[in-house]
Parts: sequence; structure tokens; C-alpha cells
Amino acid sequence: MQLTQEEIKELENQLSCPDGKLGVEVGKNMNETNIGMTLSTIDFLELEDANSVLELGHGNCGHLQHLLTIANNIDYFGLEVSKTMYEEAQKNNTTKQAKFSLYDGETIPFKDNSFNRVMSVNTIYFWSNPQKLITEIERVLKPNGICILTYANKEFMKNLPFVGDKFQLFGTKEMEALISTSNLKVDEFIHKTEQVTSKAGDSVERTYTLAKIKLHQQ
Repeated sequence: MQLTQEEIKELENQLSCPDGKLGVEVGKNMNETNIGMTLSTIDFLELEDANSVLELGHGNCGHLQHLLTIANNIDYFGLEVSKTMYEEAQKNNTTKQAKFSLYDGETIPFKDNSFNRVMSVNTIYFWSNPQKLITEIERVLKPNGICILTYANKEFMKNLPFVGDKFQLFGTKEMEALISTSNLKVDEFIHKTEQVTSKAGDSVERTYTLAKIKLHQQ
């Protein structure tokens, strides 16, 4: 399916901040196409009983019930810049065990040392101030906490038709440079490959990375 330039631009806008009826559909599509990346992220979080978990950019949070079954008494908090995704996530919060809020994409509205785990999947391209948000993650992450940032690799992303000015692309070098602006450190890069259906309806091989990040011990 060939998209027009107008459709490509609208898709880019919707991917960065889903809005309205089209945003709901984009959110459903993102949940389906990103579920492999999301489940891998949850696996590498190494969740333990009574962990407090923060997710930045949770989308419609179709993965919520799976995450909550990994360990007992998980406190899950989700932050979104998209009002549409915030509203859709509430529909998946059937047990009311999760708490969702809107935020400005830069300042995390929680106290220092609030979370054992922080995760974000396919959002880093759209961070308006990456250095500020990394510093905020450092601030809210508890000692011995784990943060997983998961993203499709720069070499894969740069050839996609809908990737334009709203995207900031990352490879290992760019991620290391970003993390170095904080007191966090990359503990491990985990590289994976999967077959997915592109936004244009084609089957493509996607390479992605999970950056496992911890607080640097002084």
C-alpha cells in the first residue's frame, strides 16, 4: 500500500503523539507491531514482588495485564504526553491496579528514588529534551534500580518513509553519548531482530536494541 506524502506526514505526527479517532487506531497498530519489543523489555526488567514500575509513553497499554502477572503486588505508573493514549490505557486498566497520568514529556512528576524499574519502548525518538529526561530518570530511579530503553536501530529507521523531522534516531553510539550526560551507565546492550508488518503493510526485518541502564556507583 503506497501512502501519499500527506498521509506519511500525518502518520509521523500520530506516531509522535496519537490524537483523536485516528490516534486510537494508530495506538492499536503500535501495540500490535511493538508487542515483541515490549515483551522483551518486560523480560529484561527482572521484575520482583512489590516493585514500583514507571513506564514513559505507554500507548494504549495493551501489555498491562501481562506485566502485572510477572510478579506479585507490582505498583505500575504510566506517563503519557498523548491525552488519547492516556484515555485508551484507562480502558485496559480493568483491575484498577495501574495509575496513569499526563505529563509534559520532560519533567517526571514523582519524588526522588520513587521507582525500582523504569521502561520506555519506541518513544526516545520523540523526546523533546533527551538530556533533561535522562536526568529525570536518574532522579526517580532507586539505588540498584533498572531502566530499559528500547528502540529500533538507526540504520533500520532511517530508510522508513514516515521517519522525518519529528524523529531523533539512535544507535549504540548515540545512546552511549546521551547516557553519559547523566550519572547513569549502560550495563548492557541487547540486540534483537524480528519480522514485523510495516506501516505500509509490507513484511520487514526490524533490528532493535534494549539498553539496560543502571545508576553509576560513585
